[in-house]
Amino acid sequence: MSPSKSKPIYFGPPPNAVEGAWFRTHSELYAADVHRFSRQGISGTAHQGVDSIVASGGYAADEDHGDVIIYTAQGGEPDKGGHITADQELTGVNEGMLVNYREGLPIRYVRGLGIKRRKATKGYRYRGLYLVEDYWSVRTDRGFLMWQFRLAKSSAVEPWESTERDDTAEIRPVTPLEKAAAKYVSVQRRVRNTAEARAVKNLYGNLCQMCSIPLVVDAEGGRYSEGAHIHALGRPHNGQDVSSNILCLCPNCHVLFDSGMRLITDDLKVVDAFSQKVLGDLHVLPGHDIDPACVQQHRSRWAARVQEI
Repeated sequence: MSPSKSKPIYFGPPPNAVEGAWFRTHSELYAADVHRFSRQGISGTAHQGVDSIVASGGYAADEDHGDVIIYTAQGGEPDKGGHITADQELTGVNEGMLVNYREGLPIRYVRGLGIKRRKATKGYRYRGLYLVEDYWSVRTDRGFLMWQFRLAKSSAVEPWESTERDDTAEIRPVTPLEKAAAKYVSVQRRVRNTAEARAVKNLYGNLCQMCSIPLVVDAEGGRYSEGAHIHALGRPHNGQDVSSNILCLCPNCHVLFDSGMRLITDDLKVVDAFSQKVLGDLHVLPGHDIDPACVQQHRSRWAARVQEI
């Protein structure tokens, strides 16, 4: 087998293929600039992010729901059935997926067809651009730590001029694609700013339940907050949009909570996940009953950071 080849990393749609295009081999994906690493399933680095993925049935926990993909991290020494046999780590390209999550960088997603013995026997289909919408960790039935990512189809992408990212380069202007990605994320946030979430935020006067620091956004003293679902909505979590599953948080605490950096105990203490230190009590007003099952489910998503909490 000849050694793997790679091209400079770039983000956005491929210049030589349209969504839905079929390719016979990995080499054809490489030649069309759809996937820049030949004979490897994921293209990217820890510091630059991931620009493309070729899914060929390597992990049993992967799910493909069309516009939503549940993608299992690399590593863990999967067996012939795709079940991991060792703990996975957020290093290498797995760490790169977090860059995509934080910066809104899109991933070109390719699906292998006719999967047999974890190999594509009927070619590959380019499915378009996806954004990393969420990530979490769990313990498998065999007790191994597994990381997963939720990829959501992005339809808000403008034409992209291919450029190579350079970590040593000066800060450049925001590109059209980055604006589009930000627009996509903002749309997702608005969609989830439901009537239930607005009611919870109104109850607390837009004051964060974790840090209690008001975020004042205008001269009249108006405050901004976000409704954070404890048990996440959507696949594969399928939480409910009810007040007992919603917190009123400032943007900083919302990001920390959604990233598993802040956890909540059964007695509603706020804990720093890395230091395991209690930061204080979750502020809860009468009439807002937090569902303990939702709190437990949130902690279960961050098995890598939960010890004796």
